[in-house]
Amino acid sequence: MSAEQAKLVTETDVTNGHGDEAVPELPAYLYDALEKLAPREGFTEGRFSITFDLGSSKGDGFVGQMFKTIVTEGTRSVPYLCKIPPLDDTRREQFHAMAAFAREALVYEKFLPKIYEYQREKGLTNPEEGFFHAPRCYHAHCDEAAQESVIVMEDLRMRDFQLWNKHNPIDYDHAKLFMEHIGRLHAVSLAMKRDRPEEFEPFKLQNPFDPLLVEGGPFHNMLLSQFQMVIDALDERDTVERTKVEQLKRVIFDEMQRCGNAALAEPYAVINHGDCWTNNMMFRYKDGKADEIILFDWQVMRYVSPVLDLVYFIFCCSDEDFRRKHYDGMIDIYYRSLSDTLEKLQHAADELFPREVLDEHLRLFGRYGLLMGMFLVPMMCTEANELPDMEEMAQRMQQTERGLNESFFKTTESNKSVFRKRMSGVVKDCIRFGYL
Repeated sequence: MSAEQAKLVTETDVTNGHGDEAVPELPAYLYDALEKLAPREGFTEGRFSITFDLGSSKGDGFVGQMFKTIVTEGTRSVPYLCKIPPLDDTRREQFHAMAAFAREALVYEKFLPKIYEYQREKGLTNPEEGFFHAPRCYHAHCDEAAQESVIVMEDLRMRDFQLWNKHNPIDYDHAKLFMEHIGRLHAVSLAMKRDRPEEFEPFKLQNPFDPLLVEGGPFHNMLLSQFQMVIDALDERDTVERTKVEQLKRVIFDEMQRCGNAALAEPYAVINHGDCWTNNMMFRYKDGKADEIILFDWQVMRYVSPVLDLVYFIFCCSDEDFRRKHYDGMIDIYYRSLSDTLEKLQHAADELFPREVLDEHLRLFGRYGLLMGMFLVPMMCTEANELPDMEEMAQRMQQTERGLNESFFKTTESNKSVFRKRMSGVVKDCIRFGYL
């Protein structure tokens, strides 16, 4: 990055509307992107001001940083959300942030516009029928060589969308809405792959976690330590569960790579959102009931089995009681939505993704819910003030020869019992459903 590119926005350009945690100094390329965007949004050159505020809380994002931006001219004031890579150089490198931002920029610049266009040309113009459920993106750019990326999106809170409280297990209405819409996304993927293979090809992205899953790599010991927390969450009397999880630990790197291997899912692999937990979706309500959903944070979108999105969401975001009552019903809701959407796109689910194949993929890849749960469940049981400091963790990884030797998230006295209940439930359900 050149000296000019590295210059920072002056403090007078940055404000903190809440008066609590300070907004850090921000890179000039973010400010420059907004100065170019504002005239396209109807602001007069030289007459608008730009201020920044924190856009998310600690624990809401690990590969990027979010800031709320307010562009003002006279009485007109418009909020935007700006997402940039970590400002800390070490954190940006350790977590492969630029590759993640390149992927998300591709989603907003090309993938979403392409699937929206495809659906409209096939006659799906009503958002209630197809998948059009991502935030409006005003600007998406990534220059990996220069270590610069900016994604500017609408602030969904201005349209009364709300986050689910990540500490609470999901309920039926919110889960149903998600399963319906992820079914639509997967259906569009299957249909477009059949109808327009050349246009679809650039979006068949590999699993972004592969570089992190190298035995002996910087995340090796951390991953094993994190998985040990799963074992420790089980009661000493849970002998069957402990035996199966110990066996999985011995092949954990191979299993994580296997689940993300698209070749094993063909010819039924689809574009997955890839990070389907409650902090990456927002809901809008009608008469007190969840009525609309928006999915965001597409940094790990990849081409894999459809069930990875399903088990990621269900095992990480619900609890054992919910799954006992609704697991089969959720899978049915998903498949019905996928089938209905394929029919509207002039395809048959029995041909492109038969129900028996879905059941087989659940058996083949269902344990992915546990493999992701070992990261998500402890974090969802931890209060924000007890979450790890990402910059500090990145620095420790850099200073240690073999990388991080401890769990990414740790239990504390305040969350230990909640974590043990949620995590042991994930293990027991994976066994009950035949995934482990």
